[in-house]
Amino acid sequence: MSRTTGKLVGWLVVIALWVGIQPLYKHIDYERTVLGYAPPTTVTKVLQYDAPAMTGVIVGAMLGGFREIAASMMWMKTHSMWHEGGGTKWDALSLMRMTTLLDPHWLEPWRITAWHCAYNLFVETEEPEKRADLLETGVNALKEGISWNPDRYELYFELGWTYFDKIRDYEQASRWLEASLQFEHPEYIERMIAHSWERLPEIDQALEWYDYCLKRRPNDHTAVGATITIQQRYVPAWRMMEAQQFTEAHAAVDEYIAVSPNSIIPLHLKALIYERSGDYERALTQWQMAADTSALNAHARSKVAYLSELLGREVPLEPSYLYRKRMAERAASAQQITP
Repeated sequence: MSRTTGKLVGWLVVIALWVGIQPLYKHIDYERTVLGYAPPTTVTKVLQYDAPAMTGVIVGAMLGGFREIAASMMWMKTHSMWHEGGGTKWDALSLMRMTTLLDPHWLEPWRITAWHCAYNLFVETEEPEKRADLLETGVNALKEGISWNPDRYELYFELGWTYFDKIRDYEQASRWLEASLQFEHPEYIERMIAHSWERLPEIDQALEWYDYCLKRRPNDHTAVGATITIQQRYVPAWRMMEAQQFTEAHAAVDEYIAVSPNSIIPLHLKALIYERSGDYERALTQWQMAADTSALNAHARSKVAYLSELLGREVPLEPSYLYRKRMAERAASAQQITP
């Protein structure tokens, strides 16, 4: 074999190996940046990013040590787009994303980028799958931001708020809100954790967190009022449900639905009682009633989609449910390949 042929073969082997490791590299990069195992480097993340905002000038500024200046310029351009009426468009996302890559320790761009995806761009499309994609993009932006800034409460809170207010996944909301408590934080976050469990509903967890608030601040009137309300209105039905006294539990919660027919907590509790009793047909009907009371009740609509699929019915294309199902499937797949 000639020397030229040998070099050619060598290069072909290198190229084949490079192509072959790309799927593994992408998987590792996803776990590193989204799941927060370790922060990526600015250089690799910027060079990987393919967007209209990616220019030689920006890369040169980053490599030349002017990342913060370039990030500020990009952010100023984003602000200009907002003032010109184009801030809600897709082009703004490229500028926002480049800003986070150029200065990953600047918290505001992470927060605004996630909000832009989960709220602004979300309403720009009617396609449920696309909306689920945007929820995922917003969540992933905050998770990546946390991987760069793990010792600040702000992005943990923003992620918890996105789950609470937009996706209405109250278990995930409580998880990320609780994570923010390890750092100096505003007191209202602790009450939000209790609100999350309350809306699920998970009455015992809600009471525990309101009790936590009261132990830290005995004069927390919101926590006092919420505790009294839960104990008087929902604990009796909850305890009957736990004792599998389902008929009595329904009667107890119906008293408050009659008084306040559009109140989220008793509607959710009644649906949960049906689920615990194994009556999925009535549970589906009750969750649908809860969903119909508010266009913002994505939690109830997700439950409708879940039970419809369980019962073999036509599954509503609810973005929040599509996103949650996607995440659950990925988690299950990750567990199967973990040695």
